[in-house]
Amino acid sequence: MDGTALAKHYAGDKDPGLQYISPLYGDLHGLPPLLIYAGEDETLCDDSIRFAEKARETGVDVTLRIGEGMFHCYPAMAPFFPEATQAMDEICSFINKYLGDLD
Repeated sequence: MDGTALAKHYAGDKDPGLQYISPLYGDLHGLPPLLIYAGEDETLCDDSIRFAEKARETGVDVTLRIGEGMFHCYPAMAPFFPEATQAMDEICSFINKYLGDLD
């Protein structure tokens, strides 16, 4: 199934260029710092790169991590392999840095 077919399932009869369907088309001014993970081998990797670039252009503090040879949502696989565990550790540190300990 190609990306066009998937977009049709996601957006239905709506324009996939609407900002509420894809953040690539939204106004990113004023977003908080972002940490973005994408797998190098996932379909959304290019969109993640484009989104990070667009956010940077509007002054957002962005950290983009591309997991070499990784798949979509690979950090969620922690602790099953080292790359996922390392990613999840960084995500947790990022959250704690900006939100503090939520306990």
